[in-house]
Amino acid sequence: MSVTKEITILALTKMHGGVCTAGIDAESAWVRPVRPHAAQKPQFEAVTDYCLLPLDFFHGGCSHLVNLGVTRFTFTAPAPQPPHTEDWTMDLARKPQLIRKLTSEEQEQFLAEHVEEGLPLLDDNCRRSLALIKPDSFSFSFGMNKSGDDVSVRASFAVGDVQIGDVGCTDLRMRALGRKMLEQSGGEKRSLNDDDFRQRGKQRTYLSVGLSRPFQGKHWLILVGVHSTPELAVEIDFAKL
Repeated sequence: MSVTKEITILALTKMHGGVCTAGIDAESAWVRPVRPHAAQKPQFEAVTDYCLLPLDFFHGGCSHLVNLGVTRFTFTAPAPQPPHTEDWTMDLARKPQLIRKLTSEEQEQFLAEHVEEGLPLLDDNCRRSLALIKPDSFSFSFGMNKSGDDVSVRASFAVGDVQIGDVGCTDLRMRALGRKMLEQSGGEKRSLNDDDFRQRGKQRTYLSVGLSRPFQGKHWLILVGVHSTPELAVEIDFAKL
């Protein structure tokens, strides 16, 4: 039995050899599409078991995953693994289809309707792994990764009484933006904060936050989506995530 859902994409991120995506469906529930395992339960679970490959969502000459676009997915079944209770297994025989991109007005309305107070992931006892928040302040730092061949993006933000410092940001647009900034600076570290966003005409900024797959015995808080109004005009090169 298959289930079809139309999901508004709020996370489009790098995940090792592929992409992780997630968004909110018509019932206002978070959904994270994942590939089916070769076996019902892998013998050695790894984060790469969950990423989508370009062949899953790139067809007809374009990506069918777009930030704040509505994509129709076909799933075989829910696949919750707390705290990743939002996981649904994709039907790989039916590729996702981009239905449309939200207009600027629709983006503002959608983000305002689905934002949550505070940082709920820290209070939900591993019952979920995704949330949309509106930070009181934020900053991003861009530098070369440890191997020196690509960008590393780190983020800090405050929401209410909660201060979060130096967490990983895997958002593909921020990675593309950081790569461009480092090229302009000759590889010297660069940064952006909420004042920089406002000076560039961004009236509001929302963050999609998530919990990672188990790593070193822990689910780490990560930043998986950055959404400003007006929207960030950054092009993603899927050949270089």
